[in-house]
Amino acid sequence: MNFKSIRVRVTAAILMCAVVGVVLFEAFWLPRLNSMLTETQTSELQKGITILSEGLLPYLVSNQIGAVYETLQNVEAQYPDWVQVSLSRPDGGQLYPLEPLSELQGDYLFTESMAISLRGEDLAVLSVVADFGPQLQYFQNEQIRIFFIGMIIVALILFANIYLVDRLITRRILMVTEAADELADGNYDAVLPSGPDEVGLLAKSFCLMRDRIRDQTAKLDAARVRAELALEARSRFLATMSHEIRTPLNGIIPVAELLRHSKLEPSQFEKVDIIVKSGKALSAIVNDILDVSMLAGGKLTIQKVEFSPNELVAEALEVVRSTAEHKGLKIVNAFNAPADIRLHGDNSRIRQVLINLLGNAIKFTESGTITLKGFAKPKPNGHIPLHFEVIDTGIGIPDDAVSRIFERFEQVDGSIERRFGGTGLGLSIVKDLMDAMEGRVSVTSRIGQGSTFTLDLELEAITTPPVPKAESGIEPLSYSDHRTALIVDDNGINRTVGSAILTKLGYKAELAENGVVGVSKAQDKKFDVILMDMHMPEMDGLIATQKIRETDGPNAQTKIIALTASVQAEDIEKCRTAGMDDFLSKPINIKNLTTMLSDCS
Repeated sequence: MNFKSIRVRVTAAILMCAVVGVVLFEAFWLPRLNSMLTETQTSELQKGITILSEGLLPYLVSNQIGAVYETLQNVEAQYPDWVQVSLSRPDGGQLYPLEPLSELQGDYLFTESMAISLRGEDLAVLSVVADFGPQLQYFQNEQIRIFFIGMIIVALILFANIYLVDRLITRRILMVTEAADELADGNYDAVLPSGPDEVGLLAKSFCLMRDRIRDQTAKLDAARVRAELALEARSRFLATMSHEIRTPLNGIIPVAELLRHSKLEPSQFEKVDIIVKSGKALSAIVNDILDVSMLAGGKLTIQKVEFSPNELVAEALEVVRSTAEHKGLKIVNAFNAPADIRLHGDNSRIRQVLINLLGNAIKFTESGTITLKGFAKPKPNGHIPLHFEVIDTGIGIPDDAVSRIFERFEQVDGSIERRFGGTGLGLSIVKDLMDAMEGRVSVTSRIGQGSTFTLDLELEAITTPPVPKAESGIEPLSYSDHRTALIVDDNGINRTVGSAILTKLGYKAELAENGVVGVSKAQDKKFDVILMDMHMPEMDGLIATQKIRETDGPNAQTKIIALTASVQAEDIEKCRTAGMDDFLSKPINIKNLTTMLSDCS
């Protein structure tokens, strides 16, 4: 039973009042009624004796004993509750009745005596014993009957009150409660009670509140739809801009890298090197902008794979080494972890974080050393804390700027931005990526002495032995006239660049300008690898891949590498679903392509 219910509490209150009334009636009023009845019967007895005494006086004066006997006998018959009537002389001699008096016993026997006198002389003493038991018993029986009738009336009143409370209060309040539950589930049409009483006013106020919530919800839904449309439009815009920017970069960076590895004079090599570095810097800015967009839109996903932290550190340092050496800075690898340790996590995002921090350290350090410290020590629970410290001997960060350097578009001050450049996105991306991986980033710094950025995250350990990886590079895997590749891309520059890279890697490339032509060529000839652009007119790369996989043609099992300027996680998933084996973003990174081609030989 729910004692918090109004129905139960009101019923309990009424029942308690009824019980208290009955107890008070039994304890105080019934004894009073019994006492009043007894007093009344005693008074009536006294009056009867007085009348009888006055009637017997003439007979006693005239010594008419027979009349006295007859009168007393008639009195006994007239008053049935007079169980014993006796008349005695003043000296104690008994005149009536003639037989000896018997001793009477009972709880309700009352005795009254009165002297019969004439001119101060007592002629006789009249005594009467009355039994009030039957009358009191009758009265008590009537009291019990009245009590039960009263209890029935109280019960009827109780049930009537319960019914009225249920109809007028409880049910109507429950209707308001159910309407509130329906409102929580998004139903604004639940029936509410009406009326001029307090419950009706409560329902009216609730109805007004519900209407306001409905209006506000409708406005919020409309605003949410507009925000989602705006976010989707922004995502489409960024994807389009990414494609439009990366496509020309794909005609700059890979070609410049091919030139840089050809026979050039020193002055020519320097100019080509500038082109490569500038293109990569522009590509990094585009990547940062896309990362910020995906983080803001909640579209960035963490891809967990098996990796070696030692190899990850070496790769990150290798990326920034040439830039550091160009400035005369020393790169120190002080990362300490077992050589065979393997982790399960998003190695590409961790590498991106390390490269961002190392790049920042090189940018703001004029001389000295850039050190990457850290450790990975197994724990008994199978997890491994991964700790990194990127230490530089650069200009340092003021105390008042430390708290805001992880915010977007923030730099220490305007002079730093003019002197060193940058978008102010790198550290904010680091912070967001670490949060996405459930890690933590912090910084300590002293002006003029340098800064230390610390990364901490916990990853799962891998106990299975690692799979050997092929070496990557831009040198051809092995020269053979029999290795062939198909490049499917609607952009002529991309086809030319892809053909040049594959030729450098020892492949003979055939070209297709759209998916229809690509599917046709894939059905006619066996290729060792197919590079498939995602976005093309007439037939895009996803449909073309599906058609190649669905047929029993010569390339149903050939490795297909997606080649696109879009780098969002959902695009990668679409490629996997369509049947593509790998994913290469534009501009083409020759080392990454070489690694992907290593298992096609």
